[in-house]
Amino acid sequence: MSIISIKICTRLHTILQDESFNNFRVSQLRDAYLAISPTNKDSVDVRKYVYRQILRLVKKGLLLKKGAKNSKKVTYQKSDLFYEASYITEGDAAKVNKPKVIVDASTNFAFQQLEKRLKESEVDLLTSIGESEEYMRLYQSFPEMKAHLESQYLQARENSSKLLGQIKAIKSVLAHQQK
Repeated sequence: MSIISIKICTRLHTILQDESFNNFRVSQLRDAYLAISPTNKDSVDVRKYVYRQILRLVKKGLLLKKGAKNSKKVTYQKSDLFYEASYITEGDAAKVNKPKVIVDASTNFAFQQLEKRLKESEVDLLTSIGESEEYMRLYQSFPEMKAHLESQYLQARENSSKLLGQIKAIKSVLAHQQK
C-alpha cells in the first residue's frame, strides 16, 4: 500500500500531531485551533472549517469516527494510517473564510514607488537620448570640437544604456508583482 500524502493547514497539523490529542470531538479541535490562532475568528466559521478538514481525514482513512451517526457525542480517533501518512503543511486561517486577495498598504506603496521610478527613468532616458543626438548634430556643425563632443556623446550613450537597464529591471519587478 502506498503512503498517503495529504495537504493540511499548519495549525491543525500541529494540534493533531500531539500524542495526547486523540479521541476528540469537533468542538475540542475547534477550541484548540482557536487557542493557537493569532487573530479572533468567528467560532462558527472555524468550526465549519475544522469539520470539513476532519471529514477529509476520515475519508482518507486517517481518522476513525466513533459514536452514533448524528450524535453530538461523536469522537474522532487517529488510525494507524494517520501515523504513516505524509503531510504537506500549508497556510491556514485564510482558508476559513476564503477572503478575497487584499493588497496591503506596504505592497501598494512599493508598487507606487516602482511606478514613479519607472516614469522618472523613462524621462531620464529620453533626455539622455536627446542629449546624445544633439552632440551628433553639434559635431556635424563644429567638426573642430570633435574630441570634446565625441567624449560627451559616448558618455550620454553610456548613460542611456544604464537607464535602459534600470527600466527593464523595474518593469520586470512590476510584472512579477502583478501576478
